[in-house]
Amino acid sequence: MAAWGTKTFEDDTAVDWLAELADAEETREFLLGAITLTKEDELDYDTGAIAVAAAEVIVAFLDEPRKGLPEELKDWLSDNECDDITDLPEPALNALKLVLNEGSELQDTWTEAEDYSDWKEGVDELTEIMEQLVEA
Repeated sequence: MAAWGTKTFEDDTAVDWLAELADAEETREFLLGAITLTKEDELDYDTGAIAVAAAEVIVAFLDEPRKGLPEELKDWLSDNECDDITDLPEPALNALKLVLNEGSELQDTWTEAEDYSDWKEGVDELTEIMEQLVEA
């Protein structure tokens, strides 16, 4: 059964990405790859969901994990370190803004959903935290 909910990791794409994160040899580079987006990129659904998931992981490392993270991710975070990611909030913030723009398939898909406001509230909160990390 497919998963699709308003929280970041209530999405099959984000959950699949977590498995890849756990297997990644270079956590920093894996995270950077997920959030390095430009206006010219095709912002398909998966790209957007992965960028939001990566932003969640960056926040969890640099600030504190937000509510609703899966136990597997909490366990992984407690067992792993990621040095030298203090420069990642800026590209993560850029990615979140692109995901929330018109033309993002993730944004377009959620706009049509009845619980869009719940999803948007969560991504807006994540964006605000990321803005604070950029300013720090």
